[in-house]
Amino acid sequence: MLKVVIYARVSTKRDAQKNSLENQVSYAMNLAAQNGWSVVGQYIDDGISGATRNKREGIQRLLYGAKKKNFDAVIAKSVSRLGRNAVENLQTAHEIESVGIRLILPEDNYDTETSSSRLMFNLKAVLAEEESAKLSERIKIGLRASARQGVYKASLPAFGYKRDPLRKRLELDENFAPIVRKIFDLYLCKDWGMYKISNHLIDQGIPTPRTVSGGSNAGELWHQSTVKLILSNIVYTGTLVQHQEETKDFISKRRKQVEPDKQIVFKDAHPAIISIEEYNAVQEKMRQKGTSKSNGRESLFAHLAVCADCGKGMVFRTDRRKSGAYVCGGYVKHSRSYCSSHIVEFDTLLQAVKDDLKELIADNVKLEKLYGAAHGKANEQQAKINKELTSVSKRLNQLNKEFQSLLQLYSEKVIDIVQFKSQNEHIQEEQARLTHKKAEIESLLVTKKDMDEQLHAFRKQIARFAKLDINDEQVFKQILHRLIQRIEVNEEGMINAIHYNITCPQSFRALEKRGA
Repeated sequence: MLKVVIYARVSTKRDAQKNSLENQVSYAMNLAAQNGWSVVGQYIDDGISGATRNKREGIQRLLYGAKKKNFDAVIAKSVSRLGRNAVENLQTAHEIESVGIRLILPEDNYDTETSSSRLMFNLKAVLAEEESAKLSERIKIGLRASARQGVYKASLPAFGYKRDPLRKRLELDENFAPIVRKIFDLYLCKDWGMYKISNHLIDQGIPTPRTVSGGSNAGELWHQSTVKLILSNIVYTGTLVQHQEETKDFISKRRKQVEPDKQIVFKDAHPAIISIEEYNAVQEKMRQKGTSKSNGRESLFAHLAVCADCGKGMVFRTDRRKSGAYVCGGYVKHSRSYCSSHIVEFDTLLQAVKDDLKELIADNVKLEKLYGAAHGKANEQQAKINKELTSVSKRLNQLNKEFQSLLQLYSEKVIDIVQFKSQNEHIQEEQARLTHKKAEIESLLVTKKDMDEQLHAFRKQIARFAKLDINDEQVFKQILHRLIQRIEVNEEGMINAIHYNITCPQSFRALEKRGA
């Protein structure tokens, strides 16, 4: 008996009628029943665009199952259900058929077993893409028309405003508009920096913009970046600047900047909180401050030095200590209400790391201890990965049995299509999550190199570095970012621990040539 699976997709509510999931599944189930085929699975993409397939879990799991020969044939109602991208549809069909899996698209009269050519398939694929392109253009036209009418299109209103549900315009939020006014005054008139302003707002207990608007991932602490966004937003002058970006093409969904003269500017769209003159003065002040920032030494320990207590990255400050110093990023953003400074002078940190590397190169006992710890950790991780893979595989087998039982109930008319879909959604969601997780675990196992080889490579690189000039700052910088994962700095400004990247040594031939 032919084992078939069903693929169904809807992208929006516009598909709610003839292309509904229930309709597609029922259509395919009836076709299978008429031919005496056994339906062994379903792959569903609900509410996901068909323009690209890389974000559709259903089609990705389908292709993975095809490669594993988990079924004999695929039924999809039409080419347009596979997707709206002609090139990707041809690729999808090729990937399915090249492994010996039969592709059946009844609405387009296409069947691998009976179709003598791909002409009809290719034609339908092109038509599906053309329809998607027209839809994308209609949406663009609608957005531009709304922008010209001053309609505020962002999902959340700007801090200090509320959205008028009837006029679809912004109106002042009397509770927080004065806070926006204060932020501009503190920066422009009192010469406060964004760090000082953000800490002042925290001390005053002012809720963050995402907290006020009800946005996701709302936090209680103000960040300098949040203050900067407010200071940079022309909306506070009563002006809407829309159509600043547009989709480059409907398939890739990549966006591009729109030239300023083609952007849609709507003045006096809503009440202003500041004047345009004040806004321009703030932009000029930020520009001048930006050009005066140092971009030298702070990059040496970037992404390496971290606070041992809160885990935030250390931030370089040129105005601290004699040679500049690294300070806890949590302290910089949120002051001592979050963490202490953990301040360490640049020269002190530099010398401490150099001394540790020199000692590591010279001390064979220390090296052996490092190798042993890395080897033990790798074996421990390997065991955990294998255990997790076994657990995921076991649960996936259970879900397959649950689906077979559910399918049996539907075929015996114990449950209807609505009940089938409702119960199957939970199975599909968990299957999608676990299949993705299993692929990630298997990828870790496949790409993991032999630990002995890694240790040998690490030993070799350490031996090479013993011959290099470790005082050469450029050489030293490359050593840091290739051999070290992170450097933990404690509250006293001393190195708590250096974590070496022993399991992933990279090639240092360029360094060897420089130091030779």
